Amino acid sequence: MKRCARPLFSPFLHVCAMTFFFACGGSVQPSSPEGASTDGEWVSGVSADGSYVVKWRVIGGTIPRADPFDVEIRITDAKGNPSDAWCTIDAEMPEHGHGMNVVPQMQRTAEGHFLAKGLLLHMPGRWSILIDARIGAVTERTQFLYVMP
Repeated sequence: MKRCARPLFSPFLHVCAMTFFFACGGSVQPSSPEGASTDGEWVSGVSADGSYVVKWRVIGGTIPRADPFDVEIRITDAKGNPSDAWCTIDAEMPEHGHGMNVVPQMQRTAEGHFLAKGLLLHMPGRWSILIDARIGAVTERTQFLYVMP
């Protein structure tokens, strides 16, 4: 039986290339038809105790470095119904021990829908985006990682 020679390094190089691509912040940006929304893709997560599904996206598409930006947030309960929880958003750099230099303004636009205005990630590095849903005295946090290039 004749065997075909296959380079042993091919899968290794593929994994290295993909690791480099994602580690360097590579991403595929979908194109949108002319006149369509230029808002960012929805990012989704579940709160720490699983009571809420939190989705957010950047108005305008991308997070600018050292410039204010706005975020649209949607919070549903575990069954997918809009939540009547109040929402806050913050960001911090865990390795640096500090957060943003500003306090975003939060506005409820509908049940479970919010607009956060004036976020500012003032330097490159690893940021934790923190979205809290609160009803009464009970708060649940959903945390997202973002690396500012």
